[in-house]
This record gives sequence, C-alpha cells and structure tokens, in this order.
Amino acid sequence: MGQRGSKLPEARIVLLGLDNAGKSTLLYKLKHNACVRTVPTIVLNTSVLKRSDTS
Repeated sequence: MGQRGSKLPEARIVLLGLDNAGKSTLLYKLKHNACVRTVPTIVLNTSVLKRSDTS
C-alpha cells in the first residue's frame, strides 16, 4: 500500500450497505467535512480523498 519512501500509508476503503443506508452521505461528510443533502445514487459512486490529518 503506500508509495515507496512515503511516510503515510495509503488506504483503500469500500463502503457496502443497503439502499438508503447513508453511504453517499458518509462519503460527502469525509470529503467536504459538511452535511449535504444527497439524492438516491443510481450508479456506482466513487471518490478519491486526500486527508492531511491522521488523527
């Protein structure tokens, strides 16, 4: 995982759940650090997050 020589490891996370379980809401909360109103997702929803804090 992580690139050779990097201090922070890379992590890949998969969110699985039933319909209307809040997967997209959690993804947007992690990415934008705000609660946003989402519409039901019809297709696959992917996103890349880069976090500077590790705590």
